Amino acid sequence: MSSQPHETSATTFAIVLAGGASSRLGGTDKTRMEVAGATTLERVLRSAHVDERIVVGPAGDGGPDLARIHGARFVLEDPPRSGPLAALARGVAEISGDLSDGPGGGATVLVLGGDMPLLRAETLTALTSTSASEQKVAALAGSDGHVQYLCAAWPLARLRAALDALEQSDGGWANLSLRRLYDQLGADELLTRRAAGAEDSDIDTPEALGAARDAAGPRIALAQIEVSEDVEVTRRTVRAAVAEAAAAGAQLVLLPEATLTPFGTDLHAIADAHHDSFEQLIQELATTHRLVVVAGSFTPADGGRVHNTVIARGPDDENRPADEDGPADENGPADEPLAADAAGAIGEPGAVRAEYRKIHLFDAYGSRESETVAPGEELVVIDLGGARLGIATCYDVRFPEQFSALARRGAQAILLPLAWADGPGKSEQLRLLLQARALDSTTVVLAADQAPPAQYTGKAARGIGQSAVIGPLGQIRQELGREPGLLVVDLDLEEVRDARAALPVLEHGVPLPRD
Repeated sequence: MSSQPHETSATTFAIVLAGGASSRLGGTDKTRMEVAGATTLERVLRSAHVDERIVVGPAGDGGPDLARIHGARFVLEDPPRSGPLAALARGVAEISGDLSDGPGGGATVLVLGGDMPLLRAETLTALTSTSASEQKVAALAGSDGHVQYLCAAWPLARLRAALDALEQSDGGWANLSLRRLYDQLGADELLTRRAAGAEDSDIDTPEALGAARDAAGPRIALAQIEVSEDVEVTRRTVRAAVAEAAAAGAQLVLLPEATLTPFGTDLHAIADAHHDSFEQLIQELATTHRLVVVAGSFTPADGGRVHNTVIARGPDDENRPADEDGPADENGPADEPLAADAAGAIGEPGAVRAEYRKIHLFDAYGSRESETVAPGEELVVIDLGGARLGIATCYDVRFPEQFSALARRGAQAILLPLAWADGPGKSEQLRLLLQARALDSTTVVLAADQAPPAQYTGKAARGIGQSAVIGPLGQIRQELGREPGLLVVDLDLEEVRDARAALPVLEHGVPLPRD
């Protein structure tokens, strides 16, 4: 869906400095510490969306897999352990070898630390874009304004010049600090971008490691797919989307509303004939790929109607290998009791088994969803990887009280499958509503819409694309167009905590009189 072939004529590189052992961490290689199910080095590699990745440091046991999955190349500085500047120079030399057929004057280099587990792909993309367009150094800065030297994008020519100016008379850059590199820059050569949440965290101490683990939520994929009227075609599409999400390291994949069958079909007949097998497919994929799958379906209801049902399934506990069983993390208290079918132990995807029935039905813009769909009544949240996730569906997004109620039940993010109806102004409305609901609830809103069929001219809602990740203060973090695709986000729970401290709307809300 969204995978791209590896570029051989790379113009954007990442040099990742890895292999640093910390005495305060017992001499352990801090780039191989695990945070939220992946090593810090892997988390950095998968956030750097560039043409080529060079890791300066030992490959270790997992190096071949990292190289294969992320297109990374491992090299060693010479002599070893000669300091970060020498390691960076080794990476630049490797780039120079790749560009032997040209000067590479337009190339951009991301200089990254392999022990920064909460870097965001959109932030690194923004730094790279800024550096390339302005031909200056663009670096991440913490909330205190401190420049993070190992999260910056450099024009390759400027990086080479700064290294050349520091090379020692007997050759090499041994024992020189990165600060010396930045001292080469003029006052107008450095641009900064303020970090959000815990994205500027690095792992130097046990306390820093603990804080990073506390901030790191699950990796979630939003699969924007085209839903066919042919159930078997859609099943193949779902299989491919879940496999791609699993390959991207996702712990949960969100599929659109009405993934079972699109609106405009005989919902009741298809729910009767195919929901059970669709649910079995979702369970099978969850178990096979070891992640949670959340998808829109339809289940039979009284009076010839159906429920617009979102099903969430984690791996089947009965099929889990024995060595994967372990104690569940403790779950802090919620403001209200959970729906009975949604409770699950944090960090235990096998415990996730929930169903949410859409509460607000789309009787608007000439549509009458209530004629074929019966409303649900219960709010639902699920727990995964240290995070609590609320579930809502499409038209629910127009009702802020539902999102605030989910947040008061502890939700830090809200999963929102969509089959958004097209029409004048509807794209602008969707974007505005997603941002508003994130602000109302200070949650991360994760919206996965259907990709509209190219030749579709019918009146039933078949999506407009525009799947998006919205930050808890309404920032559009990532967004797709109308074509099928995949968005992947690592939840930063510190960002949600910061947003709620800055904008305590959940505390300030008071009951209002009703007419």
